[in-house]
Amino acid sequence: MASKRVLLLGDGDLADETAAALEAAGAAVRRLEDPSHDQLREALREDPDSVTVVSRDDGWPLRAALLVRDLDDDVPIVATIFDQPTGAQLEREIRRCTITSLADIVAPVLAGPCLDDDLTALVVERGEPVGLSCDGGKVRDVPVPAPRPRRARALVWAVLRPFDRSAALVFFGALGLVAVLVLETLAAAAVLDQHIVDAFYGAVKTLVTVDPNPAVQDGPKWFKLFVSATMLIALVFAAAFTGGLVERLVGRNLTGLLGRRAVPRSDHVVVVGLGQVGLRLCELLRRAGYSVVAVDDREDGENVGHARRLGFPVVIGRGADPSLLERLSLHRAMALAAVTADDIVNVRVALAAREQAPDLRLVLRAGSNAAGGETRSLRRLGHVRDAHRIGAVSITGTALGGAPSHVVVDGDTAQLRGADGSLVECPYPVAA
Repeated sequence: MASKRVLLLGDGDLADETAAALEAAGAAVRRLEDPSHDQLREALREDPDSVTVVSRDDGWPLRAALLVRDLDDDVPIVATIFDQPTGAQLEREIRRCTITSLADIVAPVLAGPCLDDDLTALVVERGEPVGLSCDGGKVRDVPVPAPRPRRARALVWAVLRPFDRSAALVFFGALGLVAVLVLETLAAAAVLDQHIVDAFYGAVKTLVTVDPNPAVQDGPKWFKLFVSATMLIALVFAAAFTGGLVERLVGRNLTGLLGRRAVPRSDHVVVVGLGQVGLRLCELLRRAGYSVVAVDDREDGENVGHARRLGFPVVIGRGADPSLLERLSLHRAMALAAVTADDIVNVRVALAAREQAPDLRLVLRAGSNAAGGETRSLRRLGHVRDAHRIGAVSITGTALGGAPSHVVVDGDTAQLRGADGSLVECPYPVAA
């Protein structure tokens, strides 16, 4: 592996870290940030052992991989593409092409500490969640904390304290209308001596403003006042119900009152930042059986639409907003993961969360230029994972001929774990 020559294509932080990791592993690296057709043809004439294409955007690696294969029919290609169907199709279209992505690499490393302080990664194998833990330089499979389904409690909290305003309007509006209907029916049956069916019929007509109960005209005056008051109250409940229903039918609903999109209130993981890494982290935790809610500040973000399709709740707002964090029930959550692409934002979210819930487990994505690449200084806030360095370690292992399935972080070092359980320690540190 030390003698291999790698042609690295791409720019940005991840490409920088990948170049450093390849050189630390002894590879001879030639890097082209955005090569032209002629530059790429010239570089391929040097007969590299592999070509690695790294970018945060799916379009550029896709085009570059196709161009490389057009110029060289045999060189192995490693490309980072987030969209899994696109990546799978590319692997089928061109030979000797391996697709990976920063999100797929980093999500297990972030998910492990969300569940237990001793877990370095969480994976799902054969449909079952498996925790990975480091002990004396060795990696062990350990059981993960079992999700604690509290369906009755979750249902009560979801119904009595709905997170979504429109859902609350629909629910409490409908509840108020039903209460007025029942009250008027029973009152008319008792005071006007009507049959229960006739009383119900008259109450329904009053409720939908078709016509008042004609028997009320001959009733006592106090009862007329009572019915007048219930009519006004029903008008308020009807307005609330109608407003909430219209908003849910017309608006973009990212949370629900019940079901998979209901915002969890206990034993859940709050994921702040719904970029590629955040989306994959939510998917992994959901597959492992844990409740999750995502927070993002862009309602029109591409991954917000993916999350809606996948059926987990998304709250739009700033992750460092104390009022928002309070509504997310942090004191009953398992963990909060701040995984935006900006270190400073993640630090602010962590500090705001610590103020709300001092004992909450915190996991931070780090490694952007916002903090100068220094990640050790953030460890006092919680579990810190340098996404770009961890991603670079895995990409390096693949580019040099390995087949790592997961990265396991042990302090400042990382080990690549193969599908057969074999381990290879990477010389490139994953903490700066």
